[in-house]
Amino acid sequence: MEELKQTTTATAAVEAAVGAALTKAITAAAPSSAASVQAPDYENPLEASSRWYLNARASAIRYAASFGYSIACSIASRSDPPTPSPSREIWLDSTLSEWKGRQKIKVEVWVPPRIAVGPRAAVVNLHGGGWILGQGTDDARWVGAVMGALDAVVFTVNYRLAPSYPFPVPIEDCVDAILQIAARAAEFGIDRDRVILSGFSAGATIALTSWVVLQDPCRWNYKLPETPPAIVGLALFYPTLDITISRPEKRQTCTRPELTLSPGLTDLIDASYCYPPVPREQRTDPRLSPGLMPDELLKELPPMHLCLCEYDMLLAEGVRFAKRLQFHGKAFSMRVVDGEAHAWDKPPPMAPKESVNVEYGEATQAMAVWLGRDCETDRESMSSMRTKRLRIRRPKHLSLRSRSAR
Repeated sequence: MEELKQTTTATAAVEAAVGAALTKAITAAAPSSAASVQAPDYENPLEASSRWYLNARASAIRYAASFGYSIACSIASRSDPPTPSPSREIWLDSTLSEWKGRQKIKVEVWVPPRIAVGPRAAVVNLHGGGWILGQGTDDARWVGAVMGALDAVVFTVNYRLAPSYPFPVPIEDCVDAILQIAARAAEFGIDRDRVILSGFSAGATIALTSWVVLQDPCRWNYKLPETPPAIVGLALFYPTLDITISRPEKRQTCTRPELTLSPGLTDLIDASYCYPPVPREQRTDPRLSPGLMPDELLKELPPMHLCLCEYDMLLAEGVRFAKRLQFHGKAFSMRVVDGEAHAWDKPPPMAPKESVNVEYGEATQAMAVWLGRDCETDRESMSSMRTKRLRIRRPKHLSLRSRSAR
């Protein structure tokens, strides 16, 4: 694994390291020799399904995932350091979505146990799950790493899930959350001018697309209820960046296609999120495919940290985006985790992989630079936080009732 860094004031040595790391990543993203048939015109068989059917399938997956995560997190709470629990929960309003209303968006607030000296930085984190499953507490280990290294307040957003709430609702929920958290900065003890967005998988995509919406809300006829805060950086783990490319094509770019997510799952994810179906060639909207954002917008991006996986079907599009960042002289870093597939850090394993600790450490180190502070290791006070206990609940979204198509 090599770190990739590029800034507008990069030295020749750093530029050489950038090129070497990109070369390695491009090699890892090269098509498999076994792949010979391209499928750009692949038609998702689930796109013709009703919202009711999609929701039934998604609900079954959520139930199984919730059970597995509960057990994994209970075991992880006994590890060192233990997985923390949220300090409190809040509910925020939906103002941008078609399905707006009061207290529609649940957010966990994680406050470091140490006494703060002045306002803290804020990290708004968005969980993964292909827009159809997952919850904020899935990333508790990441939250613990952020609090211990940066002494920042972390907010985990439980955006509403597809297929009941398809694109663009999850993005709109997250934009609403960012704005309302910043508006209540004094209550949370945070500095609204030091906000970082982080995310995993679909959540990483939403983090980037939320930033896009905040730059030009009028493009999509959004009237923001609050003034956007200053986003000082983006920490993205294995995001989806271009959905104009079919899933079969993406698998063929992977050196170990058998380790990628199953076709049945990715078909369900895509059909649930893009509902009603959007023709593939029309999925260039930066909210759907943020990796295709125009150069003018890309040049405005804050510093970014990308963590990709060698055996992930999303590696190639991540590398392409990194090359664009490099070409335009943007400040960013990139890591490729050797020998691992998509979401290798989830769920929390019984014995955490060393690579997870390493990559979380690299990401928080990059974030510390953006905040202009040292990266710490605060285990002593973090150990005083409440830890997660085994609680197997019926998933809130386990419902077979679907909303009518728009």
